Amino acid sequence: MINVEEKDLEKAFLIWYRHFNFKNSDQEIIPFLKSEATLFHPEQIGWLEKARTGLFLSTHFMAKALDISSAAYSKFEQREKDGSISLKNLALAAEAMDCELVYAIRPKQRTNFSSVIWKILVHAVVRHPSLRSYDKNHRAKSVAAIATKLMKNPEFKKNRNWSQRANQKTE
Repeated sequence: MINVEEKDLEKAFLIWYRHFNFKNSDQEIIPFLKSEATLFHPEQIGWLEKARTGLFLSTHFMAKALDISSAAYSKFEQREKDGSISLKNLALAAEAMDCELVYAIRPKQRTNFSSVIWKILVHAVVRHPSLRSYDKNHRAKSVAAIATKLMKNPEFKKNRNWSQRANQKTE
């Protein structure tokens, strides 16, 4: 393992990031990283019930707004609690309350996606034999170059269960 200084890793990340094709996803997750949003757990009081009661709305009103029976609306709230409601129905119910459904999947480390990938790559780069052959004065460029090659390497991707299409542009 080769010791790489933190400043070189920071520079290397910036160089490598130019080759990361999911910058939009990285930007879109940012509002959810610091959020103290409650994680989903079955059987907790659902947001449909919290929002409905917080807005003083009855189940009858919600059923009428959604053009369904009161019993069917009650099933919406129950299905949300047990995790079986569709996002489409959750969004429709939110709209009926003049609310918005906010939805995201974030890494447990509460960091953006590129940071998760970068951490995996750096772990491999500092152990990569060719890093020794690069000029120490250009360590950041060397780390970024090896990381970029690894990110595109089919065998490396396979060993990490990454998609073979990972980081390909989808335009």
